[in-house]
Amino acid sequence: MAFYAWRDVARDLVPNPSLPAGMSRRTIVGDGAMLCIHEAFPDLACAPHQHEAEQFSIVLAGRMRFVIGREARVLGPGEVAYIPGGVPHSIESLDEYVQVLDVFAPCRPDILARLANLAPA
Repeated sequence: MAFYAWRDVARDLVPNPSLPAGMSRRTIVGDGAMLCIHEAFPDLACAPHQHEAEQFSIVLAGRMRFVIGREARVLGPGEVAYIPGGVPHSIESLDEYVQVLDVFAPCRPDILARLANLAPA
């Protein structure tokens, strides 16, 4: 399929190793990359983690603190973080509601495994 509406994409709400408590995710998968809308709620704090996929995080709403390697920065709407594959990083929501569009390349196997268990939207 080539066209999508986020409202029609299954929403993962259950905390798991790839999704911290206080966050939801909707994912669209391509051949070599995946696109995720993450919504974070107050007091979200994601422990440092890393994955082989490189990641672009585009903040759409609210403010989020990113720590990438040893560098920390607060980003707001319209700002982008780039996280190279294999680099430890963490996030923290700073507002009541935060929405971030994430692009992962290549597709993350842990997220693909979660998608296999989600009911359609």
